[in-house]
Amino acid sequence: MNQKRNSIFAIVMMLLSGSALALSSDSEQPIYIDSDSQNLDMKTNTVIFTGNVFLRQGSIRLKAEKVVVTRPTGTEGSEIIDAYGKPATFQQTMDDGKKIDGKAFDLRYEVGKSFLTMTKDAVLMQEGGNQIEGQKITYNIDKQLLNAESDNSSRVTTILQPQTKQEKN
Repeated sequence: MNQKRNSIFAIVMMLLSGSALALSSDSEQPIYIDSDSQNLDMKTNTVIFTGNVFLRQGSIRLKAEKVVVTRPTGTEGSEIIDAYGKPATFQQTMDDGKKIDGKAFDLRYEVGKSFLTMTKDAVLMQEGGNQIEGQKITYNIDKQLLNAESDNSSRVTTILQPQTKQEKN
């Protein structure tokens, strides 16, 4: 049983290698995933984690009800990580030491494209109170391009906090 569990763990870690929601050195850290259950489909290169899923890699923390990791082409670096929750949440410490928090009902990270998509009541918050809310927020990590969109029933909201005197000096 232990040997089988270790081989499944090795396959999961191989499938997950890459920079899951990572910036800077986080992508060089091991990924740990805890969940109530997991299912691996070797034919489709898919791992499904369900029930109180908690993923951590370096400073990254992700909490969700369900996480699906797929390697569509079977090659490392092509992984797609989908997280679902009410909402799913993540946090990461940036290179400048500030934390960024996000939440949405659906999160998708395309490792090969370094592209994050947050949908259904998406919110991105930066330590210090700056915040963006929309029905869909996309972020191209490599190009540092962020786009927020609304739907017919809502608008995009951005909150920018003023700098304090201490921050200006």
